[in-house]
Amino acid sequence: MTNRLDIEITSQSDDSFYTWRSAGAKEPKGTIKASLLPSGVNIGDVLRVEADFMMDGIEITSVLPSKSKKIEPEFLEIIGSAKESLGVTTSLVSKGNKKRSNKSRRNNKPTRSPEGNKTRPRSDKRPEQKKRRTYQPARGKRLKASKKRRNEFISNLPAQHQNLAKELVGSTIPELRKTLKKMSLPEGCPEALLDYAEELNQDIKMAEWLDKADSVENNIAKIDLQDFRSVVASSERWAKSAEAITVKERLESKLTERIDSDHKEWLVSIEQALKEEKTVRALNLSSRSPKAGAQLPENLGLQLSEQAGNALNSLANSYRWSVVVEAVALSPVRKKVTPQSLPGNVTDDLKKSIQKHAERIPQIAILFTEAS
Repeated sequence: MTNRLDIEITSQSDDSFYTWRSAGAKEPKGTIKASLLPSGVNIGDVLRVEADFMMDGIEITSVLPSKSKKIEPEFLEIIGSAKESLGVTTSLVSKGNKKRSNKSRRNNKPTRSPEGNKTRPRSDKRPEQKKRRTYQPARGKRLKASKKRRNEFISNLPAQHQNLAKELVGSTIPELRKTLKKMSLPEGCPEALLDYAEELNQDIKMAEWLDKADSVENNIAKIDLQDFRSVVASSERWAKSAEAITVKERLESKLTERIDSDHKEWLVSIEQALKEEKTVRALNLSSRSPKAGAQLPENLGLQLSEQAGNALNSLANSYRWSVVVEAVALSPVRKKVTPQSLPGNVTDDLKKSIQKHAERIPQIAILFTEAS
């Protein structure tokens, strides 16, 4: 293996060979052919060589040329004019002087006469009010049914029937009928398949309904009431087995309890909003009764209508009027609200809002008609 190393010539054994050792060390050492050395070599010279490290010693194969000394460039000396020049000098000024200087500058500025001052004219127009979103009541936990019962039902079917069941999942009988028409089947086969598919579809839908019912039962207190009602309503169609009928009866009982509980919380929320004088919130809540057909207690309805009427006064701006009118129009006390007084400034947006709900709030609409 060829390596490079630095060697020092130590002696000349004869005309053909010189002895060497590693530069700056006693070992390794050996002999080198005189023919490999450059002319004029002397004892003590250090050379860079390439050598093969063999089992029986080191054999030098070539001597590398020595590096030539780097020639430095010549520089020209610049001689100046011999004239002395002063350096740059700085003088620091105290902060106090600077302030006085700035003050004097301001005092020296020409003053404008009052007649020359120009003021920006103020605009009486208010920035446009953002459109208010329609009130949306908070919803409970949305229904997310599993597919456990449905998958178990399909897996328990005979292998030759499972493909048909999977085809019905997420599809309908009319869609299956169209698919069968495109297939070349023996006479009478499509009708038999459709008859069986209708029975199979009924069982699949019942399994899916049971999955939804399980999800509702696991979240009776938190499940969204609309989803709860939807599952109970669909039980009339899909709950056909004995197990499904038992689940249906249990859900109907739980739904009644849940509605009664939500109705009590609803009344408490309205009372709390009225107590805090949050009129619009109370009106919005009153329009979202959890119990269908339930009416507000007489004392609560009277309190709500009075507070809504007091909110409609001459001190309220048109935007506030529009918000309250929108809430009143959807509330159960819409025909009992009498404004305290008309607004001082009636905008086009307020007029549009009154016209939009004129049939629901006739007593308020009449006041605006008479005033105009």
